[in-house]
Amino acid sequence: MRSDTPGRIRPSRLNRREFVRISAAGVGASALIAGGRRPAAAAASPYPDWLPASTKPPKRGGVLTRASAWDPPVIDPRHTQSVGLFQFAGLTSNRLVRHPFSDEATNPNDLTLKGDLAESWSANADHRVWTFKLRQGVKWQNVAPLNGRELTAADVKYCYEAYAKEGVQAFTFQEIEGMETPDKYTLRVHLKTPNTLFPQNVAEHVAIIFAREVLEEDGDLKKRLIGTGPYILKEHTRKVRVVLQRNPDYWDKGRPSIDEYVILSTPDDATRVAAFRTGQSDIIWRASVSDVEAIRKTNPNVQVQAYSNTLAPFGVALAQDRPPFNDVRVRRAISMAIDRQKQVDTVFEGHGILGWGVPYIYYQDTPPTAKDLGPWWQFRPAEAKKLLAEAGHPNGFETTLFYYEYFPQMSSQVQLVQQDLKKHLNINVKITKLDYTGYYGRYVDSKWAGMSWGFQSGHAVGLDERTYMYMHSKSTKNFFRVNDPIIDELTTKLRRTPDRAEQRAIAKKIVDREYDQVLRMWMPYDNGFLVFQPHMRNVAAGALRRTDGYGCPTIARSWIDK
Repeated sequence: MRSDTPGRIRPSRLNRREFVRISAAGVGASALIAGGRRPAAAAASPYPDWLPASTKPPKRGGVLTRASAWDPPVIDPRHTQSVGLFQFAGLTSNRLVRHPFSDEATNPNDLTLKGDLAESWSANADHRVWTFKLRQGVKWQNVAPLNGRELTAADVKYCYEAYAKEGVQAFTFQEIEGMETPDKYTLRVHLKTPNTLFPQNVAEHVAIIFAREVLEEDGDLKKRLIGTGPYILKEHTRKVRVVLQRNPDYWDKGRPSIDEYVILSTPDDATRVAAFRTGQSDIIWRASVSDVEAIRKTNPNVQVQAYSNTLAPFGVALAQDRPPFNDVRVRRAISMAIDRQKQVDTVFEGHGILGWGVPYIYYQDTPPTAKDLGPWWQFRPAEAKKLLAEAGHPNGFETTLFYYEYFPQMSSQVQLVQQDLKKHLNINVKITKLDYTGYYGRYVDSKWAGMSWGFQSGHAVGLDERTYMYMHSKSTKNFFRVNDPIIDELTTKLRRTPDRAEQRAIAKKIVDREYDQVLRMWMPYDNGFLVFQPHMRNVAAGALRRTDGYGCPTIARSWIDK
């Protein structure tokens, strides 16, 4: 440790060359448990699912460092929804509306919308016109060419128009028919069709407000990311590190508390663990109980939050727009041939969910059981084989599957799926493991046939994003290639329904249809753990908002207690 300023302790800095040399000796990644037995440690978790905010006043200063599995493919928010970018973009930039910070929320599932750049918002009677009143006196970061000028409604209008022109978010903003700015601080948005959930859409972590001047000067946003947020992007060195520096002119006076946030690109899990153990990283995600216990043996004072997932972000994506996967019988057979419970019991040591795609909190009060997921989610290999034969494939077939290893357990999952399909259906799956950038581009651009280990982007919090935006046949975010007229009808009806009870009922119909047609074949996922160094405060992760990922805006309220 070294002290730069009296009364302010800063951790010693670490360059990447030194960082990757950290010995990983003694670090063990979770392995598949032989025999499918559930370990005793999984019987009950001693870790809370919520870390209450500190009652002490926050201290200024310090450097937060995190070893990250992700690297931003680009820093242009129009062209990626990757967590590689949005693990920090939500700190350089604001949105009109946001979700609660950990020091405002009472539990992980608190999704009450709060003002960010907008102080208030309201709709007309049919929810086609939304009016946002902006905060006055918000300034862009004091970096050329913005130089600290004031944010206006015209800036937001320009940004939304730019999103609508191109990129992965175009579909969201193309529903805007037009916008008015009656004065500097008022934005009036006219939608093409009614949408009661529109504020949720502009609260998504990817809907950040970027600078007009940068886009006009550079022609894109690939080189500079300048916003109104609590942190200024000081450095972005591809596949090395990202450095964020405290914005001294941030409009939320007195915040943030932490001076600098350093994100080190660290694709190797063992190196990430070693960095955390030696105090060179302050936050780490672990997928299993044994992972956490391994860290606690050497670092017994760490803080651990058990993360209770409301959905599974990963599943087997099928090219269902072409044979053989355009046949629902084939999709149902594949689903029934996969032993999901075995994955939960072994890969995730009993601390996981079977897998579903829409957050259950939007349609029921408790997590779905196996029965809730319907007949095609059950492990029935004999019925699966019969159904595949009826579809014209009694001897199986060959196909491919590609994936990126987001965490070590994912490779075990992929291999279990491969084994199940070979054993029960004689489907030979050739697996290809790609690097993150290669995988992400190939998947979202739909440059594949056969199968992929697909995902729905982790940024999505709102109900409209999780249904209409990800499942409507015309959506550019429809990565699973869903093309179902009933889903189109239901998701459109949902966004036109203001009553909360009716929304829940429609959402349940969407989910039931998805399961029945096996439109997205979700796989088990961990109810994993966020592990923090003992000195971290106000870092709890909310539902769908992990502190180390899309929920990074939480860092604006976090502080280091040293």
